[in-house]
Amino acid sequence: MNPEQLTSLSRVVDPRYSSNRLVIVGAAAAALIVSVSSLAGFDLGSGPLLAAVGVFLAWAIARELDPDRPASAAIAIPLSFVLLLVLGPASLLVSTGILLGTRLAAGTVGTPLRPLDIGGIIVVAGLLGTDLIGAVGVAAMVVGVLISERRRARGFGIAIAATTTFTVVGIVSDVQRTWAAPGTTAWIVLAATVISVLVVIPAPSPTSSTDRLTGTLLRWRVTVARAVAGLAVVAGFVLVGGTGIAALAATATAALTGTAIRQLGNGLNRANDRQSDSRRTVRQ
Repeated sequence: MNPEQLTSLSRVVDPRYSSNRLVIVGAAAAALIVSVSSLAGFDLGSGPLLAAVGVFLAWAIARELDPDRPASAAIAIPLSFVLLLVLGPASLLVSTGILLGTRLAAGTVGTPLRPLDIGGIIVVAGLLGTDLIGAVGVAAMVVGVLISERRRARGFGIAIAATTTFTVVGIVSDVQRTWAAPGTTAWIVLAATVISVLVVIPAPSPTSSTDRLTGTLLRWRVTVARAVAGLAVVAGFVLVGGTGIAALAATATAALTGTAIRQLGNGLNRANDRQSDSRRTVRQ
């Protein structure tokens, strides 16, 4: 059976597309580097699987934040690995919540949530309830659901169910708040996140269609997705300090920074083109 018939949140990584091939190679390279380093006696602070999945999530989030331009996701791949080396592996579960939230907010798939999607969101919310930083992932999903469902009763029902599940699991797990003072590197990463958000908001008008070809993506929804990713990192910092920054540095921050670098690069290229045109006009 075609997975698209069961879920509106899935996206097949088709190796026929260059961006998809790049993330496959990037994730494999990250896992290989960590494995070889471990065998050589160098502990990079992460296992091969964590490194590979972290790189993939950074790429996937960047694809939601900048759906027209795969270059942003390509830049996010090495950034993710560098941030992993600097701050350690990201929280894959919280990052998955951010990915789902940004995908729903941006509307890149283009079809309503199916029962399997709704069940998956509630299950992920429950898993996130075992740690306070999980609130960031749940909040991202709730925002995405409300936007995707256009604030209909079903959307509020899903949001309430996810939030309630998260809260109940948190109470049962006796989650405690511990705020860790950020180190210098964490402060730099937080500053980079905030600057990146300021650079990429508002998003340019997208030209891409949804995955299911149900229409062209909307600028305001892509802008909201970018805001969700940035606010998630800031909220993580507010909730648990440096631990919250590290939890999303190699995924959400890498995706946002990759998008900002790509956008700034395009802006510089356009400025150089205009300058060249004006010089030619003067010479004529």
